[in-house]
Amino acid sequence: MADPVVPAPPVRPSTLMVGTTLATGAVVMFFAGLFAVYFSMRADTMAWGSEWFPEGAIQLSPGGMNMATLVVATVTMAWAVHSVAGNDRIHAYLALALTAVMGIAMINQTVFYFNDIGLPIDYSTSTTLLFTIVGAHLVMVGIGVLWVGLLLLRALGGQDTRRHRDLVSAAALYWYATVAVYAVMWVGIYIGK
Repeated sequence: MADPVVPAPPVRPSTLMVGTTLATGAVVMFFAGLFAVYFSMRADTMAWGSEWFPEGAIQLSPGGMNMATLVVATVTMAWAVHSVAGNDRIHAYLALALTAVMGIAMINQTVFYFNDIGLPIDYSTSTTLLFTIVGAHLVMVGIGVLWVGLLLLRALGGQDTRRHRDLVSAAALYWYATVAVYAVMWVGIYIGK
């Protein structure tokens, strides 16, 4: 007699990753539209010989520090995904906490910098676009920090991390998109001025 075939355990559907991918794609398209408007208007303004920002208003150092902070946060988020996949709870705690701290540090630095430059939001079209793009990105980072914080709370609450690694993978996908959007901002706005 043949042995009965034992079915494999059911595979958890990846609806969270699909939903996160679609939502992240929508956010990236939103920023693509904002960047298209910003770069188009900047090119038109500079083609006419006008000034886009006042001399010295946009500095490279704060943007560079934020980029470095987000690169470190990308590494810590990858560390969190790796730790969760290996069911390494202690390193998952550390990686998620460090990622959240790096996101908060980036928000803090950006708010301080925009208070320091002293340009009102209605100074010109360029400053309005700058505040819109940077403000929308700060919201994106804030959502990422909240998401990572909730994952940290779930992990601290004793949830089996290996079984629910798609939660951390989905947050990592969103976080990587956040860093990619900032990289475009850094090159196009802070460096390109």
